[in-house]
Amino acid sequence: MPSASTWPAVAVFADMGPRQFSAERSGTFGGMKIRYEARLSEFLVKDRDGKPASSLFATTFVAKGERSRAAARPVIFIFNGGPGGSSNTLLFGAMGPDRLREFDVAAMGNPATPVVPNEDAVLDIADLVFIDAPETGYGRPLPGSDPKTFRSTDGDSSAFAQVILRWLTDNGRLSSPVYILGESYGSIRAVLLARDLRVATPSLEPAGLILVSQAFWYNGLATDMVKLPDPVRAINSLPDIAALAWHHGLIDNKRQTLEEAVRAAEAFALKDYGSALVAGNRAPEAERLRVANRLAELTGVPATTWLAGNLRLSNIRRQLLAERKLALGQFDGREVEPIETVPDDAKRDFTAMMAGLTAATGKLRTDIFHAEGLPNYRSVVEDPFAFDESWSYIKAPHSGSEIILREQMAAMPKMRLMVTQGIFDTTTTMGETDYQFSQIGAPSDRTSFAYYPGGHMLYSEDEGRRAFLADVRAFVSGRPLAQRPFPNPAPGQIGGKTQAAPNGAR
Repeated sequence: MPSASTWPAVAVFADMGPRQFSAERSGTFGGMKIRYEARLSEFLVKDRDGKPASSLFATTFVAKGERSRAAARPVIFIFNGGPGGSSNTLLFGAMGPDRLREFDVAAMGNPATPVVPNEDAVLDIADLVFIDAPETGYGRPLPGSDPKTFRSTDGDSSAFAQVILRWLTDNGRLSSPVYILGESYGSIRAVLLARDLRVATPSLEPAGLILVSQAFWYNGLATDMVKLPDPVRAINSLPDIAALAWHHGLIDNKRQTLEEAVRAAEAFALKDYGSALVAGNRAPEAERLRVANRLAELTGVPATTWLAGNLRLSNIRRQLLAERKLALGQFDGREVEPIETVPDDAKRDFTAMMAGLTAATGKLRTDIFHAEGLPNYRSVVEDPFAFDESWSYIKAPHSGSEIILREQMAAMPKMRLMVTQGIFDTTTTMGETDYQFSQIGAPSDRTSFAYYPGGHMLYSEDEGRRAFLADVRAFVSGRPLAQRPFPNPAPGQIGGKTQAAPNGAR
């Protein structure tokens, strides 16, 4: 039997809240002039007992046209992750009808970053529904309810399923092809939603899942498991280290392409490096030295550093550019910051980091929807790490998300899968994605993979965003994804601009 949620199967929908706003808009998408209705809608999601417990909001863009044709038009339900993040990163980074003009770390944090039309958005072939998780966006727990009601993998999935079924029912779209697009933790949510919608009343089988920067390996900040050396994690990370080393010029990036550097690291990782890691301290010293020297050639990190770490890097972000006194960015390894002043991730000001996104969302509220009576928008919860600590993740003996995905692919033989990955992602890495899907056993004839020259937000620059949206458009339209070569961006650049060393670095 496929794995089941610890929450009851969804048989009651979210209620519509009193705060509903809409506006008529138009734009050009995929080369087509489209008239559409933009909506900001409040939903009241229910706890295990069917009692409304929290408001949450969805921002929807629905093309205007003949109602008789709407049933055949796909709907994409879209969200980011965290947990504790709203959906405005995807809304203004890639998928919405308008986007931030730039989308690097500086732009996301700058309230003055301009918003421009996003002509690559896929509104020409699908309607778009962006859902903000409970406690994010404008959503808040209802008076008298437990604020932790939906702080679990299964409770969170139930809330989203209630909204999806309500939206489809109210809009007469239960027969429309439904696609679910989730980024980072949202990829876990997408898989659980496929599970929960299939057994809901009414039952819904998604046409496809689009997993952006998948995070199947993540199951909370802390675990009760004893931490042991993990050869698999080290093996998986070597291609990522090589890619970042190539970008930053630690290894030859003139006579070898990025793909050549990555493939050389992969070949060594699966043979000599893997053997040495499994052998551990039983490997002859001469063999350990030979492996360390080859690791230095592949990554530019000195052999002495590899030997001191038992042939591992314990903190790639802080170790790779340590000799330059730089640390890699939290989400994109091309971004750097002075190592002397880099804060622990838990101490970062995430509200400030997303001030540009929050400002863009505020302009959508005031300038388009003219919406009043809403609280301040939360791009991310106030203390993401404390929020994460309060979250209930999957616990044994329940199956992890990768097993649930395999089960649901078997239970729904028409559901397709699209997996997308930024090659410079330092949060959910290329090596982990490749390994996960080598083990899951998802049907190859229904699974598509795509790699882009970006980080965790793989759409953060024009090339990656356009390629990603072209692939989404193809996937949702039922066409094969473009057969692109492995990304080969210019080293030392982001979005065609040469990186400048941050203040205090050399």
